[in-house]
Amino acid sequence: MAALTALGLALGPLAGVAAAQADRQVVAEGHLDLFYVDVQGSAHVLVAHTDSGTVAPADLVVQAKPSVAARTVSATVATLPGWKAQGETYYLLPQNSQPGQVFAGFGQSPAVAEGTSVTYTLDSVRGPGAFALWQNGEDGPNVFLGSAEGAPKSFTSTADHEHGNWGFTEQGEYALTVSATATPPGGTATAIAPVTYTVFVGEELPSGPGADPGTPTTQLSITGLSNHYHAGGVAALTAVQTPETGEDHYHWFTRAAGQAEWTVVPGALSARYGFVVRTADKGREVKAVLYDHDHGVIAESAPATIVVDDHGNDPVNGPAITTSLAAEQGVLAISVAPENREVDLGALALNAAADRYTASGALKPITVTDTRADNPGWNASGRVRAFTTVDGAQIGGKHLGWTPAVLSASANQAVTPGPPVATGFTSGNGLSAWSQLGAAPAGAGRGTAQLGAELTLEAPADTAPGAYRAMLILTAI
Repeated sequence: MAALTALGLALGPLAGVAAAQADRQVVAEGHLDLFYVDVQGSAHVLVAHTDSGTVAPADLVVQAKPSVAARTVSATVATLPGWKAQGETYYLLPQNSQPGQVFAGFGQSPAVAEGTSVTYTLDSVRGPGAFALWQNGEDGPNVFLGSAEGAPKSFTSTADHEHGNWGFTEQGEYALTVSATATPPGGTATAIAPVTYTVFVGEELPSGPGADPGTPTTQLSITGLSNHYHAGGVAALTAVQTPETGEDHYHWFTRAAGQAEWTVVPGALSARYGFVVRTADKGREVKAVLYDHDHGVIAESAPATIVVDDHGNDPVNGPAITTSLAAEQGVLAISVAPENREVDLGALALNAAADRYTASGALKPITVTDTRADNPGWNASGRVRAFTTVDGAQIGGKHLGWTPAVLSASANQAVTPGPPVATGFTSGNGLSAWSQLGAAPAGAGRGTAQLGAELTLEAPADTAPGAYRAMLILTAI
């Protein structure tokens, strides 16, 4: 195995992207195998593989745009070595394919001998924050690599193609130097020379050598302001960043008509601010201010003026009525109603080519409910380990595939179905591996959604007769 050098973490911006940007291929969305072992000549090499072919790491920049890559650290993600605290912001190239984002994996080219195991070693990381590579597991993150002290610095894979979560704690440029060894079945381990992969976390790439890779100047505006309000109505305002920075620390301020001093609104710490309008609020001004983690001001909105007009009526402003729901009562739950717990695919039948048995059907609605106040978004996944008869004959879960669908969603949700998963009859893992059923991004997950899927089972022609039964297991994170 290649020697593991000390892992360096340089704090501060790098100039590599700016210096060579014109000569590099930039991948900002779509599929990519970042760590990819190929054979060139007679030697194993580390490259990257895009939909258009292999590319040398020195000729590639992977861009994670905060507008789609920003995530809120969950209790599970907070367990990553050296990671941020729950509720803070980090940036993610996700394990599951999502529109507008880079879907990154690792694996081997067909030129590599089948069954070859590859050990990837993270030699060093330079960048403004921490890096980690992990897969979602039933008991929490299965961490493959991490830049923090105590995180794994190598892992071994025999898979031709796998995907993981690639996380970064701060915006800026990261240089990941990776080496590897390749061991064919029954053969001798061969060292693979180290290469450096570049990942840039930021909305816009630097424009020239020495450019600051931080985010450009941000403008803050207020949306949701009505032309006028009636006493007792609700003002629901939202602060909008242009461009997005990934920061989410706000304060809202108000001042009554004719006053000079602004007063901070207690508890209004997010991009949204709502309040019940009273007659006395006529002419009141409201503004939002966005801060960084050191409480430095990033941007401040122009004041919005509240207009109160009851069209000649003069309602008495009576008592305020209050209630509350504690933040800790918010939950993320995935559930199946009793009447939806049986799915019958019918009898297996030979296909037209007579080389396999097939059956199909549809999942009944599976409900995902998210009442968490921080609205971090969610990802619902499922898998089937195997079908079995009462006398022990089995059909592997890989023989089942699905095409997910969103059956219903709450008005404020933005739920998308997971990608179709083909059966593994010819190749692949089918639903024996965790597969995304549906997802909602941060800021658009609160509410109740119902998910479904069309199921397809393809079983070998030598499958033993019998009544087969399996269980779909589900998780939402």
